[in-house]
Amino acid sequence: MTSVATPIERSGPLENFEHGFNRVIVSSDERYIATSDVDMNVIVRENDRVVFEHNLSSDNEKIKPTERIRGMKFSPSGEYLYVAAGSILTAWRTEGWEIAWTYEAPRSFGFLIISPIALDVAETGDVAVAFDNGSIVVWNADGRPKAKIQDNDSPRWLRFMADGKSIVGSDSFSLAKWDVDRRKRSLRIQLRDRVFGLDVDTRGGVAITRTLQDIMLWDLDRSQILKVLPIGPGAPVVALDSTSRRMAYAERNHVRVVNYEGVLLDEFFLDVASALSMVFLPESNELLVGCTERVLARFPLG
Repeated sequence: MTSVATPIERSGPLENFEHGFNRVIVSSDERYIATSDVDMNVIVRENDRVVFEHNLSSDNEKIKPTERIRGMKFSPSGEYLYVAAGSILTAWRTEGWEIAWTYEAPRSFGFLIISPIALDVAETGDVAVAFDNGSIVVWNADGRPKAKIQDNDSPRWLRFMADGKSIVGSDSFSLAKWDVDRRKRSLRIQLRDRVFGLDVDTRGGVAITRTLQDIMLWDLDRSQILKVLPIGPGAPVVALDSTSRRMAYAERNHVRVVNYEGVLLDEFFLDVASALSMVFLPESNELLVGCTERVLARFPLG
């Protein structure tokens, strides 16, 4: 069940931040930018000033092997920052950066750790998390459970559609859609190749999947491929900007931005090894890229 946690002490200055930013997110008003790394560090910046930093590592030796930051997202109002890390989902209030609520799934058979593997927040404020036991749980912003869906295709990536009534995701081998109210899957597309990245145009009914060889643009309403775009080697990072109907992806040491037809709009070369995460900033018309070597790059878009 959902529990309210007592606030915990903030960590000291972060000293081990050498593996780059593997997640980067931005609040809807672009006030906050949050990054994470594989050492379980989370940093939130406001106008390039650090306002919150915390290390989410656990002292429990049984949990340490599962420790990853699997998802981060701000609420639509910017009131909360949600982080799925290790075995726990945590909601922080951005006013004061105290913990509002947490959730940790009960152990399977009393001892097997159940970990969150994907997270998203709807425009309605609802929160959805997929777990590695084949379940998807939905809460409202205050941490009250609303729905639980059981499915063998529980996704590694998921996105709420704009109305908050359905969720699109992928377990790497299929592309699926779930009806939250009915608590069941409404669409499943078997994929030809394994997927390593996903993003969704939540208003346009379009999804992009990335394999090692190409990017596929999908029409979710018709369950068909709209476009196949061959790509070169690189970290399987993709991002969609539904406002301008464009997408970004990484190849080796550069990033490309194309429209839904595959026409190149912008290209940016990186002075570091690779991009690890990306997000569009529609208001400022920029692309934010989290890279190796602790680089957070902002690129103006045409």
